[in-house]
Amino acid sequence: MSVRSRAAAGSPALATLSRHGRTFRLAGTLLPREMLRDAAELYAFCRHVDDLADECRADPHGARAALVELRRAVLAGAPMPVLAGFRRLVVRHGLDPAIAARLIDTMIGDLGTVRIADEGALVRYAYGAAGTVGLLMCRLLGVTAPRASPHALDLGVAMQLTNIARDVAEDARRDRIYLPQSWLAGAAPTQPQPVYAAVERVLALADLYYESGRRGLAYLPWRPRLAIGAAAAVYREIGRRILRAGPDYLLAPRCVVPQRRRLTVLAGSLPRSLLSRHPGHHHAALHRMLRGERGAQAMDAGERSAAD
Repeated sequence: MSVRSRAAAGSPALATLSRHGRTFRLAGTLLPREMLRDAAELYAFCRHVDDLADECRADPHGARAALVELRRAVLAGAPMPVLAGFRRLVVRHGLDPAIAARLIDTMIGDLGTVRIADEGALVRYAYGAAGTVGLLMCRLLGVTAPRASPHALDLGVAMQLTNIARDVAEDARRDRIYLPQSWLAGAAPTQPQPVYAAVERVLALADLYYESGRRGLAYLPWRPRLAIGAAAAVYREIGRRILRAGPDYLLAPRCVVPQRRRLTVLAGSLPRSLLSRHPGHHHAALHRMLRGERGAQAMDAGERSAAD
């Protein structure tokens, strides 16, 4: 029986993960069973939020109302069938509902036309869309050390930047342009060269956050360390394939990592992740645009001066 078939025969959350999150499901095979189930529940919640945002094409007012109601229920702890799994995670792991609300706020901002002004707005968007998920995952994996949080959210930011680079053409068809307008210099989404130049900058920025996320692997127990290291490596491979393809990738179907290559990248990530036993320094300059956000590292006067 395939992984997808076994998941479908068991937890609905695992079935959702197998259907929509192949990279995360593959890396999840390295997790203890209970952690995998919890991670799948969180993924299912995030997927539900994302699906509601995408419904705006058919019913924008209904999508907004549904997201606002979901946000209210998350913060109030109100009963709602679609939140049953997430509610169990809140109780079991002490998740902060305000972080989930920040994710929902970001998806509400995705309704309708989207334009990102500059690099700061891009990083804040990536934080809201996926840095928040990194923070929630941190607790599910048994990590409570405050010093781990900046690295966890950085890995989420990196993955969201990869998503943005991968989905440029698809998002443009929905009138959502996540590439900073300051980087496009007035270029239209149909102009491959300036758009690709902006994509290269997005991926270079993502690499900084991937490296920070990698330095935080040491805070994880060994099996989650392998799983998260594998997921990060496979996701990062998407960006590398985009860079190898050049501007033509904008005209091709969505860039994916073939199964054989995913397995190769995953296997190659294991020794490096396993050896990540000593926490690395977090560069607070990565969070200069995230001041006040949960999990972000505050900068002291010297670091602010250096960043400026």
